[in-house]
Amino acid sequence: MLGKLIKWDLMADWKKYSVLYAATLIVSVMLVATGKIKEKIINNRMLEIIEVMFGTLFMTLIVSIVIVVVGFTVTRFYKNVMRDEGYLTHTLPVPTWQILVSKLIVSYIWFLSAAIVGAVCLGIAMGEPLWLFDAIGDFEEFMSEIPSSQEKSTVVFLTATIIISVVLSPFFLMSHAYFCFALGNLSSSHKLGLAVLAFFGLNIAENILATAVMGFLTPDSVDVVWTDETIPPVQVYEMVNKTTLTILILSVLISVGLFIAAERIFTKKLNLE
Repeated sequence: MLGKLIKWDLMADWKKYSVLYAATLIVSVMLVATGKIKEKIINNRMLEIIEVMFGTLFMTLIVSIVIVVVGFTVTRFYKNVMRDEGYLTHTLPVPTWQILVSKLIVSYIWFLSAAIVGAVCLGIAMGEPLWLFDAIGDFEEFMSEIPSSQEKSTVVFLTATIIISVVLSPFFLMSHAYFCFALGNLSSSHKLGLAVLAFFGLNIAENILATAVMGFLTPDSVDVVWTDETIPPVQVYEMVNKTTLTILILSVLISVGLFIAAERIFTKKLNLE
C-alpha cells in the first residue's frame, strides 16, 4: 500500500514539476545559444539585451525550482492530510505512519529531481555540462596538495558531514512541517495560522538550544576565537568538524522526535473539523 500512496502523489504533481523543469531547460539552452550568436555578431545591442533577459529569467527559474518544490510538497501534505481530502486519506486501510512516510519519500523524489535538473541546467548555462565531475576532480586535486594526513582526514570528515547534512535536509524540513501541521490540527480554527506560528517558534527554540549546546561543548574554541590567537589549520578543521557533527546529530534527533510526535498526534488526536 505504501507504494500505491507514493504512486498517487507522484501522478498528482508530476505535470506541475515537468512544466517548470522543461522551462528551465529551454531557457538554459536559449541562454547558451544567445551567447554563441553574440560571439559571431559582435556589438549587437539587441543580442546583449536578450542575453541579459535570458540570464535573469534563468536565475529566477533556478531559484523558483527550490521554492516550488518546497511549496508544492508542503501544500500537498496540508491539503491531503488536514483539509477536505483528509477525510479520504485517513479512511484508507493504512496506518498513519505510512501516510507520513509516503509523503516524505515523494518529497525526496521531487527534491532529488530538482537537484538533478538544476545541476544539468547550470552546466548547460555555464557551457560546462560535466561541471560536477570537474568539481570532483578539483576536490581530488585539492586533497592531493594537502601534505598532512591528519589534515586530509579532517577535511574528508568535514566534507562527508556536509554531504550527509544536505542529503538529510529534506527530512529535517518535512519533519518540522509535519509536526507543526499536527499542532495546528489540534485547533478547531485557524489551523494553518497556528502551524505557521509553531514553525517559527520551533525554529527559535532550536536556535537557542543549538547555541546552548555548542557553548557547552566548545567553550575552549570560543575563548580562542575571542582572544584572536593564531590557530593551526588542523585545530581549525577539528573545531569546525566538532561543530558541524554536533549540529547534524542534534538535527537528526530533533527531526526524528518531531516525526514521531506528528505521527502520534495525527493517529490519536486527528481533528478534521
